[in-house]
Amino acid sequence: MSLETVRYTPERRASLVALLARVGTTQLTDDEFAWWFDRNPAGEGIVSLAVDGGEVIGVAAMSFFKTRLDGVETRLAIPVNVATDARYRGRGVFSTLQQENEEAAAASGSPLTVTFPNARSYPIFIRRLGWIDLPRLRLWARPLRVSGVVRYALRRPGERGGMRARDRVPRALHGLEVRPIERFGDELDALGIRAAVGYGSHFSRDAEYFNWRYLDSPRDYRCFGAYRGDELVGVAVVGHTFKHGVSAGFLADLVAAPEDAVAVRALVSHAADEVRGGCDALVLLPPRSRTHRRALARAGFAPTSKKLRFIGKPLHDGVRIDERAEAWHFTLGDFDFF
Repeated sequence: MSLETVRYTPERRASLVALLARVGTTQLTDDEFAWWFDRNPAGEGIVSLAVDGGEVIGVAAMSFFKTRLDGVETRLAIPVNVATDARYRGRGVFSTLQQENEEAAAASGSPLTVTFPNARSYPIFIRRLGWIDLPRLRLWARPLRVSGVVRYALRRPGERGGMRARDRVPRALHGLEVRPIERFGDELDALGIRAAVGYGSHFSRDAEYFNWRYLDSPRDYRCFGAYRGDELVGVAVVGHTFKHGVSAGFLADLVAAPEDAVAVRALVSHAADEVRGGCDALVLLPPRSRTHRRALARAGFAPTSKKLRFIGKPLHDGVRIDERAEAWHFTLGDFDFF
């Protein structure tokens, strides 16, 4: 057997998708792969493969995201998909591929990189590739079924569940009108600018990103906006997952001005209704705004014991990563953890 590393080309897609399905850490259909890597508005990703006799046995990929970093717009390359065939683990496949990707990312101008690694890749990032730990991000949850809480505590799996049937009728909630969004436009660009004041460094919240990330996705997301008169004052995106025996709705994104508690409460009320009856809980990564967190607490959300690992690495000399928890804003939809 002779291993070689190569850059991804379309003729290897079927073998790559088969690897991801076989390893099981990341499930991407062919359509999802094309959407995520080929149609990303921030540019095509960096995908390196390990190949043995024509078979793809390892992959490390980075996607580009338009990012507001310390108030300045740039492009960051972020690791998003890694997998190594079980037969080849312990032979440095992932570390070799990731090192090549980081060199390519640095050459593209990405000043630094961050990610949320799984348990298997985390020690490789830290011990072999020189990444550093950043403050972990705690999930918040709103229980929707008492039986689900009991099952989770006893580690008993429940039913898969899901979101309710789509309802496109506008609703009045907390004095605002909440209605589905079919396509994002300039009004989201303006809202994203207002919301960014409370975010710190974050992936840019604009129509181009949201249309690609959620509305063009092969996966099922529900996008809706809160309106004060004719003005869009908030946006939420809801999805569903089944993990560890728990059927959970998740807020993939929540966008509102940092002091607009009413918009937050209206949006999370509607989000809970989207998954009520089919999910045990609704989870999210909370914004750093204290006003938003108070609104979430009033809506029944509370911190959980679950934290997501968060790590980073400078890609150029002289670049410093802000290690404060409040310096960063991420949502579950940024990397589609669920």
